[in-house]
Amino acid sequence: MKKFEYRVVNSNVYNKCLNLANELLNQISAQSQIPISKIFPKDIILYFESKYDINFSFFESQKNEIIYKDLVQNPDFIILDDSLVNRTSGLTMPKKERALIFINQSMPLTRIKFTILHELTHLHFHKLEDNKKVFTSKFSGKYSDDVLPFEDEANIVASLLFCSTPKLEMLLTRNYSFDKIKSITGMSIKGLHSRLLNYSNHILGLSNSEALELVLKLRDNDYKTAIQIKHLVNNKNNQLRKHKTILIKISRGFVIEQDACVSFLKNLSMNQLINELEYAHSTKNFILEQLVMNEYYQKQQ
Repeated sequence: MKKFEYRVVNSNVYNKCLNLANELLNQISAQSQIPISKIFPKDIILYFESKYDINFSFFESQKNEIIYKDLVQNPDFIILDDSLVNRTSGLTMPKKERALIFINQSMPLTRIKFTILHELTHLHFHKLEDNKKVFTSKFSGKYSDDVLPFEDEANIVASLLFCSTPKLEMLLTRNYSFDKIKSITGMSIKGLHSRLLNYSNHILGLSNSEALELVLKLRDNDYKTAIQIKHLVNNKNNQLRKHKTILIKISRGFVIEQDACVSFLKNLSMNQLINELEYAHSTKNFILEQLVMNEYYQKQQ
């Protein structure tokens, strides 16, 4: 079995990245009118191109033309020395009002897409001008201590953008094999491997060794493992639903928890319940509407 490069990060780092990615995905979904589970890298790139002035340049040491012309708008091309091409996957730098993003096009398409998302994460979250940093993504070699946290963050956020949690859970609960999930998401083997490890460890709560064992079995397209993961995902989501606090806005303008709302409705007269029902209906507050109806029928008995 080939070893995969994977840096273990603590839950605080992962949860920070998860919040950043979710915030960005919500913005993209709202603008594009696409559900988060159906957002692909091309949708994210289009969003950034609408928000930022970005100049994408592909580079290589051999060819003198752009291979993937439809990935971004109006890209440029430059030829670089072999030594730089062989160790650099991408580069982001600020230039006055415009951001310059350089992408190594000698990589497989899946890696190119990931690198673009990685560089866009630097652009969006890492305040290039304030930090006065040029972020260089490397194939090999170590990052300095002051740069490493930014690179870890960009890797994790890019992974979460490439395959959002709603999309990943939708695929996992359909008993899909590793190969099928890879095909649907467009991720590389290495990218999906790392995405599943982080998800199993930080979201499902498995230890690092348990997460690795599970992912390796799924990579072997073991059907029993696919069923096991489906149950883990469903159990996790069921527990979240049980403990989720539901907030309801009532006609008096207050926002209260569901239990408090039930108590509030018990103290209303029949006429007041009818008024509350009209408010719930007019504001499309379906939870309040159902609670009012339940209380109304109980009072009639």
